[in-house]
Amino acid sequence: MILRSTLVAVALLGATLATTGAPAQDKKSEDQSRQQASQWPEFQSPERGFAVAFPSKPEATSAAVAGQNPLVRYSFESYEGGDTVYRVVVLEYPPGRAPDPLDEAFYVRMVSAYAKDSASQVRRRGPATIAGRPGFEAITDDGRGKVNHILSIVPAGDRIFMLITAGPRGHAASDGAEHFRDSFRVIDSAPQTTGSTSSAPPSP
Repeated sequence: MILRSTLVAVALLGATLATTGAPAQDKKSEDQSRQQASQWPEFQSPERGFAVAFPSKPEATSAAVAGQNPLVRYSFESYEGGDTVYRVVVLEYPPGRAPDPLDEAFYVRMVSAYAKDSASQVRRRGPATIAGRPGFEAITDDGRGKVNHILSIVPAGDRIFMLITAGPRGHAASDGAEHFRDSFRVIDSAPQTTGSTSSAPPSP
């Protein structure tokens, strides 16, 4: 189970996905899933500097990051069914105060913090190109391997974007997760926060 208060905020309704048994049925199900994902509407947030396709209108929240004020964390979260969540987290630093450059150690600390808060274990991590930008990506699983998470980190100016999605086993390789990641794009706009903050990686 992934508690609503954690990073991914989703409760599992089932342990695993049902299998159909026949290859033709598998292929049909995959095609339907791919078509449904491709029809997701694009959500745009010019104020936060991004656009992405969500399966439904996301719920938006914001909060100051404890100990690093005025760093602000914005979250946009959408569910698909009862067992899959898609989330964009935007970490906004005051102008000119974002860590630059982000080295691998910084990314690793962010991934480790995510894994700890979501009660999952890192299976794979490493550099990745996301939305045409250099970033970092990780796949984590809960201890029983029943919840699959994918975390993509994209720095852009005074912002760090985190694309987070979690669902039943195998979700990281699903059409929905792939479409969500590939649909993300950065919109050129400036953050609205001011002041100074530390360079330690905030908990997502």
